[in-house]
Amino acid sequence: MIKDIVCSAICLKRTYPDTHGIVLDTLRGSKIMILQEVKQPVLHSAVSKAATLLGASDVSIVDNVVWEHDYMGRVFSTMADAIFVTTTTHHCIKRFSEHSAVPVMCMHSRTHASIQALATIMTIMEEYGCMNNLNVGYLGPPHPVLNSFLLLHPMLGANFKYKCCCDKVPVTPLLFKASEDLSTELHTEMKACTSREEVFKNVNVIIAGPTTKKKEKLKYFKITADEIDKNSQRWYFIHICPRGQEVDDKLFNHSNARTYTMFDNMHYVAAAMMANAIIGKLFCY
Repeated sequence: MIKDIVCSAICLKRTYPDTHGIVLDTLRGSKIMILQEVKQPVLHSAVSKAATLLGASDVSIVDNVVWEHDYMGRVFSTMADAIFVTTTTHHCIKRFSEHSAVPVMCMHSRTHASIQALATIMTIMEEYGCMNNLNVGYLGPPHPVLNSFLLLHPMLGANFKYKCCCDKVPVTPLLFKASEDLSTELHTEMKACTSREEVFKNVNVIIAGPTTKKKEKLKYFKITADEIDKNSQRWYFIHICPRGQEVDDKLFNHSNARTYTMFDNMHYVAAAMMANAIIGKLFCY
């Protein structure tokens, strides 16, 4: 299903590469609720744009939802046809969705960054056609998007390696064991690297995580185009953002950089998710 959603988003983009001023009838009359416990303006904009593109309307609610009340999912679902949620605790979304009468989708939580991760996968597939046997590297602090990558890459047949900590303080991502088990089952490689150079070696895509707030750790996550060139031949670069001094202008604006493409792809992914969830539609299928 994950690959189907990404391929559906790619098909939608091929048909409508510029969605400004475009309004389809796909979800005409539907209501999309954007329920945010934590403000995520970029994700909010992507989901809202996706709803407009498909002819639906959207309503945004920013509130400290009392997730402990099981009836909340049922109450909110009477007022929308699909609900996109951002929260600090992922298990709350599961509880909320179990009592909802409409589809509930995670935009961002402490555990996952679903839309951004899928938009990144979409960006990679646009360049390479598929994920099978690709080598993808992540260099940056621990982040929900890293957790999502740890599951998505083995599921789609890609090899994934990462470095998410400084040399002195090892950090194990939340979903490391789940990724390790998946990689073994699906015969892909998942590796925690001990050096930046190891992340860059023979990589097809290098992903920079959001900048660290600790300036003394910037050196551990520094990436330059010259360093990638030394270790890889054909490569693309994507920054999760926010960007800091770990990435210079040369790399961020490089001809191989696809960061802006990834952000654009968010609304196509959101549109593919809501169309499939509400009416079971896959574009071009």
